[in-house]
Amino acid sequence: MQKINQFNQYLLEKYPTIWNTKIVWMLLAGMIVHILFFIIGYVSHINPKSLQKTEVIDDYYHDGIIFVHLIISILMIVGWLIMMFKNNAFKNFYPNSKGKLFSQFVQYFVIIFVCTTFYFSYMIGFRMYINNKYPNAEMKQKIETINLGNAFLSQNLELYTLDNRLSPKPFYDLYCETDIKKVDRTKKYFVYYNRVYQYFSVYSKTSYQKDKKNNFIIPQPERDEDKEVIYRRNDNDTSETFYFKKDVVDVSSYIKTTSLSFYNFSEVFYDYKSNGDTFLDSYSLYNNNPDNIEYKRKRAIINKKTSELLDKKSSAEVEKLLSQFLKISNQFAIENNLDAKQWTKMVYATTDFSVRYFTKKYKPSPGEQYDVNSRPNTAEGDYETVAVDSEVSALDADAAIVNQDGEIVTDSILIRDFNPAMIEQISPEDYFKKNTTDYYYYTDNLKDFLKSVDYVKSYDFFSGNIHIYLWIAFFLSTFILSFRITGLKSLLFSVISAGVLLLVGVLATSLFSVSVQRHEEYFATYLALIISTAILLIPLTMMTKFNKLITSIFVNISLNGFVLFVLLIFILISMYQRDACRGTVYDPDRGVAYEDCQSIIESLEYMLSYILLVVGFIFIYFYSKILLKWKARPE
Repeated sequence: MQKINQFNQYLLEKYPTIWNTKIVWMLLAGMIVHILFFIIGYVSHINPKSLQKTEVIDDYYHDGIIFVHLIISILMIVGWLIMMFKNNAFKNFYPNSKGKLFSQFVQYFVIIFVCTTFYFSYMIGFRMYINNKYPNAEMKQKIETINLGNAFLSQNLELYTLDNRLSPKPFYDLYCETDIKKVDRTKKYFVYYNRVYQYFSVYSKTSYQKDKKNNFIIPQPERDEDKEVIYRRNDNDTSETFYFKKDVVDVSSYIKTTSLSFYNFSEVFYDYKSNGDTFLDSYSLYNNNPDNIEYKRKRAIINKKTSELLDKKSSAEVEKLLSQFLKISNQFAIENNLDAKQWTKMVYATTDFSVRYFTKKYKPSPGEQYDVNSRPNTAEGDYETVAVDSEVSALDADAAIVNQDGEIVTDSILIRDFNPAMIEQISPEDYFKKNTTDYYYYTDNLKDFLKSVDYVKSYDFFSGNIHIYLWIAFFLSTFILSFRITGLKSLLFSVISAGVLLLVGVLATSLFSVSVQRHEEYFATYLALIISTAILLIPLTMMTKFNKLITSIFVNISLNGFVLFVLLIFILISMYQRDACRGTVYDPDRGVAYEDCQSIIESLEYMLSYILLVVGFIFIYFYSKILLKWKARPE
């Protein structure tokens, strides 16, 4: 205690402003609390199950840590103010200058900023734990094992159909047609119950011309022939490549069975960028888009590695992979009841590696009927029924097809034309239900876990959130400075006056809107600009012409609202920019919308916040002279 008193005495004698603001002790206390929040962030997600959910980055708010943050911040700031207000420099006639006054403001800002930014310490601890526990190199190897092991989970029959196959090489370059209306029955095709597959070679043409709506035009002669575009790829802003079907290709030599098969599996369960620094969910990144060459290449790699593993016909190799998969799953605390040996037997249940058994995505409650609820999206390349539903029964196969006018279409293509034996076969849906085992594996939890780990590593928690804390610290500091200089009475009158002016502005804008019914935003902006300019000029030019209490109202509003005045100017400039841009850029024929016009606010984005903050500090530095001049006036 004696050391503390000696240090305080030293500050009082040498640095009275620092002694008065208590910044040294507040920073020390703030650092201790920051270390505490860092530790909380580091240990908050030690249990892997806590990462098996979406929006894990928001756990700071969902788990109630934000309330602890607020309570500690309020207690620290209130305690600091109580200690600081015991010694008012003006009240006790301490010598003050413009520099000292501005220095006090800066110290207020630093203290409040340190006492309110515990979120960043928590997130730094959280990210440090994730980086240490799940390093990129190790996660890359584990994700590769997960992608290979996922092939044998067999939880979704749509992933094992023939149209998923991309290996060996012929399949990668071909297009699989699944629409029975577009299948050429005079050439080789493959049938699985009510599904038809036919492989076509593909050729491409690049277009450099655009129509009035700014879309690329399909090249000739394909446009005149109304030839179907199977998919397209945007090369850049100047060209787009269109892909078309060419000739039917017979791939019978590669296909051992047309039913569900492990040889057809090509899903990338989880993907990562080639630099290995950031991992991404493949479906959220690529949306299973067939014209994404990189995603298609990675799918083909999964398909090739799975086929090569099956071709070895070594159950020991498969069991080794599945054991590694389950080991990783246990490390990530993914709930399942799979056993590597029994799982391997399920894979080897058939000699041609048809999918014989299926596992569940979750453990149903007692008496609950399992619902896979995983039908594919109708994206290009997915199965989409034509003329008959995917759950068509044998009786529906001979039913007539009726068009939208209620007329029977005599030349319609029926699935029985492709598969006359369908009446004797079991549908894929019934086959799935019949062969679903009691084994389960929570794949959604695994995907959420991987997403959470990678999102924490890549999420920028600083850039977007720092502005909130900067402006909280800034406005609280100006408010405290106002109270410190003008006193409580003047500050309360200033708050009431600002509220009255705001109310008058809203009422005036409402009356203008009713009477004129246009340009309300310009009227409101200019009205606010005129009132703000008058408030700023009065303390500068007519300090002695008004009562000191009246002048304090203008001083306080100017001090606390100058950055808003500057923001108002930016808003006004942006309004004129957008209106000018709309008049020259908007073209309904070309489809160019108003959103293509960028104002100065949209161009600066977050940089505007920093500009306003710097302007605010510069203003307070020069305005400190006005504050001292006002304070020097007699009561």
